[in-house]
Amino acid sequence: MIPLQFRHPTHDDAAMLLDWRTRPEITRLMFTDLVDPTLEKQMAWLDRSAGRQDFRHFVMTWEDRPVGYLSYDIDLANRRCSPGYYLVTEPRERWIGGVTFDYIVDYPLFGLGLEKIVYQIMGGNAHFIRAKRLLGVREVGVFERHVFKYDTWFDVHLIELTRENRAKAKRMFPLEQTLGAFPP
Repeated sequence: MIPLQFRHPTHDDAAMLLDWRTRPEITRLMFTDLVDPTLEKQMAWLDRSAGRQDFRHFVMTWEDRPVGYLSYDIDLANRRCSPGYYLVTEPRERWIGGVTFDYIVDYPLFGLGLEKIVYQIMGGNAHFIRAKRLLGVREVGVFERHVFKYDTWFDVHLIELTRENRAKAKRMFPLEQTLGAFPP
C-alpha cells in the first residue's frame, strides 16, 4: 500500500505553505506569484478557503510527512474542476509525482461526483504535459501567449478528463484506496 494521504490545511501549516508557495522553483510554473506574502495574509486565506464550496485544498503527505499541496477550483453549476498541485520533495523522491494521478483525479470525479477535470498547464512544464499524455487524458488545445509573467509570454495547455473516460482507464491503485486517502 502506498502511504499517500491528504489532509485539510490548518493554521499550523500556514508558514510551511507560504514558504512553498514563494519558492522560485514552484512559482515559476504557476499563473501568479503572491503579492506581499505575509503569514497573517496566509492565515486569513486559509480561513476564507475553509468555508468555500467552490474550492477544496489539501496538504499531501507521504509517510505522514508533508510533501506537497493540492487544490481544486470547482465550478459547481457545470460539475467540473481545475486542479492545481505541486510537490516539495527531495530529488530522490521525485518518483512520488508518478503515483499521485489516480488520487488527484479520483477525488473530484468519484468522491465529489463531478463530471470533468480540466487541467490548465503553464508552458514550460514539459515533463508534466508529457506525463499527462501517457495517462489517457484528452488534449484540448493551447492558449498561445496566454500568461504574461517575468516579462515573458507563456502558453497554457488545456487537458481534460471526464468521469466516463476515467472509469474506463487503467489504474495504478484501486478506487477505494484513492478515495480513502482523503478526509471525509
